Amino acid sequence: MITIKFFADIAPHYRRPIWNILINNPDWDMHFFFGDSENGVEAIDFEKEGFLLNKHRLHKVKNYWWKKETLLWQTKVIRECCGPKFDYAIFTSEMSRPSTWISAAICRLRGIKVFFWAHGLYGREKGFKLRLKKIFFRLGHKILLYERRSKKFHIQHGFKPDNLYVVFNSLDYDAHKLLNQKLKGLEKNEVFPFFRNPSLPVVIFIGRLTKVKKLDMLLKAINQINNKEPKANLVVMGDGPEREILEEMGKIGLEEKWLYFTGACYDEEVIGKFLSMSDLCVSPGNVGLTGIHSLSFGTPVGTHDNMVNQMPEAEAIEDGYNGFFFKENDVNDLRVKIEKWINNMDRNLLRERSHEIIDKYYNPYYQLTVFERVFAGEKPEL
Repeated sequence: MITIKFFADIAPHYRRPIWNILINNPDWDMHFFFGDSENGVEAIDFEKEGFLLNKHRLHKVKNYWWKKETLLWQTKVIRECCGPKFDYAIFTSEMSRPSTWISAAICRLRGIKVFFWAHGLYGREKGFKLRLKKIFFRLGHKILLYERRSKKFHIQHGFKPDNLYVVFNSLDYDAHKLLNQKLKGLEKNEVFPFFRNPSLPVVIFIGRLTKVKKLDMLLKAINQINNKEPKANLVVMGDGPEREILEEMGKIGLEEKWLYFTGACYDEEVIGKFLSMSDLCVSPGNVGLTGIHSLSFGTPVGTHDNMVNQMPEAEAIEDGYNGFFFKENDVNDLRVKIEKWINNMDRNLLRERSHEIIDKYYNPYYQLTVFERVFAGEKPEL
């Protein structure tokens, strides 16, 4: 049995399925090290089934943040890497973790294989930052990346393709599959009774209401589409510092009942109802895990086309197939794309296409196969 120590900043709740699969693998003695969650991020509930028999493999460390939570020092990590020898160290940290630099270097000196599970190169790094980042990632024997695009950047900068594995990202795949079955047969008027005309195409955004999401663009685009008469409904699901501003911008939509703000929602069944019965999810800023969440419930995704400013999950979108890309910061192009999309929909076909990419790559079972290949010394599949 191989021994693996997995060092993470925190234990975010969306990682529960993949951590559960990894820690329960009978061939691996997998230990997780993590600090307390920050900024309201929900942590994994380790009291739930799946972790109870492995509590001895879960280890808390102390996080010390500096410079507006960009630099992180973690206690115990260096000590663990200096202790009894083990086989593999996995770090999910980025280069702004001094304790990771030291720990990874110690592991290499001791003959312990070092793997990074990280965003890697984004493609926008330059100068000193690029050089430093390349030095950091060269501490790893292998790198597990969230997207193919990042793998391409690493290869361009001299990293060997056979040391670069694309592991993608995932949410609670099994729970979403069950919910999709449970939600079959729902009607729009059951889920969206607050709209004057629930039968209209429904566009949805889900996530934190912050400036970086550029939701003012989405409100402007839908307002233009509904200029003469309502042609689409808009649901804004979430809360955040921009909510009051957006509600003021959407005053007409609220009065005419084609716009609705749900507020914060953490009930996965409610979220599933809203996403599965919407026709399109749009995130005018970057898309991130919102895209995976929406596709998991069979709803296509629209977002901007500048991949340098995107999150890795944007790679799950195939333009014109299970979503679309519009010109970054171009409200008119966003309006045109939304209008074209909602007027030419085969909802059942789009539901199948949306599930397709999740079933293939963006799930913990595919991620497990990547880890198996890495530990077996096999070449990357992608």
